[in-house]
Amino acid sequence: MDLTKKPFPPIPIVAYIRTWPIGSEPADMDRGQRWGADQIRGELLTTLNLAFGHLDGNKIYIRDLKERPGVTDENIIIPAFDNLFAEIATLKQRYPHLKVNLSVGGYGAEGFSDLALKAEHRTEFILDALNWISKYGLDGIDLDWEYPVGPPEGGLPIVTRPEDAENYVLLLQEMRIALDAFAKILNRPLTLTVAVPASLWFLEAIDVLAVQEEVDYFKLMSYDYYGGWSKTTGHAANLYNNPDDPEQGGWSTDQAVTAFINAGVKPEKILMGVPFYARAWRGVPSQNNGLYQEYAEAAYPDGLTYMDIQAKILTDPSFKRYWDDLAKAPFLYNGDLWITYEDAESLAYKVEYIKEKGLAGIMIWEYAHDINAELLEALNRSIEEG
Repeated sequence: MDLTKKPFPPIPIVAYIRTWPIGSEPADMDRGQRWGADQIRGELLTTLNLAFGHLDGNKIYIRDLKERPGVTDENIIIPAFDNLFAEIATLKQRYPHLKVNLSVGGYGAEGFSDLALKAEHRTEFILDALNWISKYGLDGIDLDWEYPVGPPEGGLPIVTRPEDAENYVLLLQEMRIALDAFAKILNRPLTLTVAVPASLWFLEAIDVLAVQEEVDYFKLMSYDYYGGWSKTTGHAANLYNNPDDPEQGGWSTDQAVTAFINAGVKPEKILMGVPFYARAWRGVPSQNNGLYQEYAEAAYPDGLTYMDIQAKILTDPSFKRYWDDLAKAPFLYNGDLWITYEDAESLAYKVEYIKEKGLAGIMIWEYAHDINAELLEALNRSIEEG
């Protein structure tokens, strides 16, 4: 199948794309390599979400529009991404169907609780968001507040309040009204989406039925079930749970999707999140081919890009690919380094699941992890052929 000749995906495929430099490790990112429009396969997407805008008081800024020091060496100066919006303009001209939204937030992004607390703060933020849309020809706002209220055990690196639950809904309601009014002025639709955790606590803390009335999509962050914070190795984004998981059967995308639907969220409002990066551990013993084993140390704490998996892992004959048919999840292992990741086979099962459940489509974190579009092509192929 020649994917370059298809007009655009038949179901929504929304990919976040980073504004910070490309790479798996801080030393890689300190080189300051950026993506460009020529690297983006717009025919394989419906939407790009620019990640991230952050809050400066009640207004939005993008950190990488300015120079900043390197991570591994403060004497290294990473140049500003000066041509970011020129690249976006090129993409929108090249792919007229492609929508580009600004995602505000991300993990550890501070300021949302204070912003949402007062009506005048919410108004200032919303007006600034409209200004970004107008100035750069954007198509909507993605609110990535991680997370209002927060889990009952705490541990978030941002300020949270019990009042966040009500104020989160108010912020979305007021944003929806403003976007709809501005859309009439611009004579084109504007979208509002939210990124949400694939967790039960969120459904208990937040009125998702009220949220659903305001947003086009919930973007379910159905990944990072396991990582360097976990006691053992395990699947980061398994479709189904494996009863052998030591965490009492573990967690899975199917369980998360089912929980949201049972809470009253319409399937056609849910975008299933898939990771184009891996989680990894070193010093993993060979029992069960390294699955669900204690480890010596976490590897690649910022995630291992699929590009690096291709270049460094899949070309290394010491690694063997394994498949967990219960979880519908692959992993790689060489007797020491253990890697949980997404590949063409696991994506095919997820596409089949999306169609069976009537979900809206796919959300990807994030495009620059797969800059050669290998996984993106596989994903589109599964949608077309499934």
